[in-house]
Amino acid sequence: MSCRLILVSHALTQWNIEGRIQGHTDVPLNHEGENMAQCLAKRLSHETIHGIYTSDLKRAYQTAEPVAEQKSLSIIQEIGLREGRSLNQELSSAYPTLPFHKEVETEADLYLRMRGALSNIAKHHDNQTILVVSHGGALEFFIKYLLEKDTSPSIKYQGIRMALNRLQYKEGQWTIIHLNENEFLNLK
Repeated sequence: MSCRLILVSHALTQWNIEGRIQGHTDVPLNHEGENMAQCLAKRLSHETIHGIYTSDLKRAYQTAEPVAEQKSLSIIQEIGLREGRSLNQELSSAYPTLPFHKEVETEADLYLRMRGALSNIAKHHDNQTILVVSHGGALEFFIKYLLEKDTSPSIKYQGIRMALNRLQYKEGQWTIIHLNENEFLNLK
């Protein structure tokens, strides 16, 4: 049983530009974010993608839409791929905070939630490549935890928005293949 996952954080929102913490607030992509999503589709146009999963927040879903259209795939939304929920999360009547099982999550909570969601996805896609669009903080805690167990000191996670981070799930174990690929974002 082996599955390859391409993990990507969602494209740019206006709140990202303003430095606001979105958490579970359902903020859409801005115009630049929509262009970034098109760059992602162009980058992945020659790769075989068997499935697409995103968090259930619209900024992640919107990031995956151009790839899904190009590949004629449906997007499966998974609540377990959401951003973490912190005390610092901003609230907005225009973009409300969505309900979740916990008011606040620790780093350990977030890692465990992400590991569970990603492992479950991988177990359902033997010998396939799956695109997963999630959130910067959620991906950071998951990947950094894996790096702590990695014996290769040369691999570093940079947390670059929209970078492709490639992992493999095989027989219950995660392996990092490649991190931080973002050169494609310069494509116009």
